[in-house]
Amino acid sequence: MSDWTGQAHLLADAIREPGFACAALNAAAWAAGVNPEATAGLIGAATALTSGDCGSQLWAQADPLPNDQELLAAAAELEGAVAQLLRYATAMARDCQADLESAVNRLAAAGAAEAAAQRQLAAAATAVQASAAQAALDAAGSAKSEALAVIADCEAALEILSEAGSRLAHAANCLRRVPDDLAGTYETPYAFVHDGGKLPYDGEFLLAGISYEAV
Repeated sequence: MSDWTGQAHLLADAIREPGFACAALNAAAWAAGVNPEATAGLIGAATALTSGDCGSQLWAQADPLPNDQELLAAAAELEGAVAQLLRYATAMARDCQADLESAVNRLAAAGAAEAAAQRQLAAAATAVQASAAQAALDAAGSAKSEALAVIADCEAALEILSEAGSRLAHAANCLRRVPDDLAGTYETPYAFVHDGGKLPYDGEFLLAGISYEAV
C-alpha cells in the first residue's frame, strides 16, 4: 500500500527549513544596515516557504553580515537548496500521478471482475461453482478497496505537492532576484567603485567590503 500523503507531508515540512534560513539571512542583513529593498527576495522566499510563520525571525537579533559577497553567496546557496527541493517535489508528483492512474485502471478492472463474479454466482448450478464465484467476488472486492485507498491517498498527496511546489517555485524566483535587488538598491555606490572610487570604511555593510564582482 502506498503512503504518498505521508511523504508529501514530510516534504511540506522540509521546505520550512530553508524558509527560516532565508529569514535568518534577512535578519543578519538588516543587522548590517542593509536597505530592506535589497532583501525583498529573501522576505518573499521566507514568507512563502514558512506559510508566513517566519514573522519575527525576519528582524530577530543576529550577527551582521560583513559584506555583500556573503549575502550573495548565502542567497545563492539557499536558491540551490530550494531548487533541489522543487525538483524532488516535481518528481514525487510525477510518480504519484502515475500511481494514481495505475490505481484508476486497477479499479476499473476490479469493477469488471466484480460484475463478472456476480453473474457467475447468480448462474452457479453447483456448490463448487458458487464457491468459486464467491471467491472471485471477494478477490475483486478486495482489489477494488485497495485501488480506492490508493486513489484517495494519491489525490490527497497531489494536493499537498501542488501547494508545496508552487511555494517552492515562488521562493526560487524570489531568491533568484536577490542579486538584481542588491545591485539596484546600491546602484550608486557600485557605480562609484566601478569607476575607481574608494568608499570610506565605517563598519556598514557595503562600505565594509563591497564586492567588485557584483558590479
